[in-house]
Amino acid sequence: MKDVAEIAGVSVSTVSRVISGKFAVEEGTASRVRSAILQLDYRPNLLAWGLRSRSGKFIGLVIPGIHEPFATMIGLLEEYVTRGGYSLLFGNTESGPEKENIFIDDLISRHVDGIVFSGVSEKSLALPKLAGTDIPIVLFDRVFNARENVVTVALNNEAAGRLAARYLVGLGHRRVATITGPPDLNLCKDRLHGFKDEVSRLGAALDERDIEVGDFSFDAGLKASQALFARKSAVTAVWAQNDLMAIGLMRGLASLGKRVPRDVSIVGADDIPFARMTVPSLSTVRQPFEAMCRQAVSSLLGYDDLSRSANRHFAFDPELVRRESAQSP
Repeated sequence: MKDVAEIAGVSVSTVSRVISGKFAVEEGTASRVRSAILQLDYRPNLLAWGLRSRSGKFIGLVIPGIHEPFATMIGLLEEYVTRGGYSLLFGNTESGPEKENIFIDDLISRHVDGIVFSGVSEKSLALPKLAGTDIPIVLFDRVFNARENVVTVALNNEAAGRLAARYLVGLGHRRVATITGPPDLNLCKDRLHGFKDEVSRLGAALDERDIEVGDFSFDAGLKASQALFARKSAVTAVWAQNDLMAIGLMRGLASLGKRVPRDVSIVGADDIPFARMTVPSLSTVRQPFEAMCRQAVSSLLGYDDLSRSANRHFAFDPELVRRESAQSP
């Protein structure tokens, strides 16, 4: 660092400010420092620097799985974290509260600069622990009953349910079904409430027997196809609360000799990359993952300014993507 400072004609503290990116440095000065860093092929010792500053330039990410849509989220979050000069540490809790708790302990002990947290459920053991630290936290996607001073970034899930209902009933379907995610997740409750309420408001029917509970997996969609259609059913359209279950449902219907969308229309949620690859391609309710991930990282990196703002809760509107899996009955 002393060599860089000498070549750039600045103090060591100025070099440190440029490297950290946390302090304003006149652009001409910063440019000379960056040129000197390139000339010397200098690599900062982030461990030593982190011990002094209690900042290792790391953002922690806690997610319940690495399947879609979390795989897409990981890629986007890493991109935005890297742009901000940080590195991403992520842990897959596999929807296990104990594993989630252990990983949170690890992130806290590492003095990470922020945590993006997508919890297992409302019974998460880690939430109270996070509340007791001074580490900036963003609750992401799976948002529970958070304190007012905790930043939340999520889809407007009730609106997602209403959007799916309006689309299917608007096509002319009068008897619909749905496959939910785990009932202990608020997002599943909100999606179901929006869907049920909008179906009723529009004069169509959703029988309680036609509400299948899944776990967001492909296999849950397969199982739902048997539960809904192995018996004689008047249902002509199904909304699955995520795309993987919708794709599993399509596969299950094929094994029952039913054609999508001629016999049954299907709509998913998320708009994962596989949604446009199915045959027929999957109509879905899209989550704006890029905007959500950008906001989550921006909230962490600008946490000091955000903490003084009145708005700490960001709800993103869903978007309907019309493809081939839904049509008029």
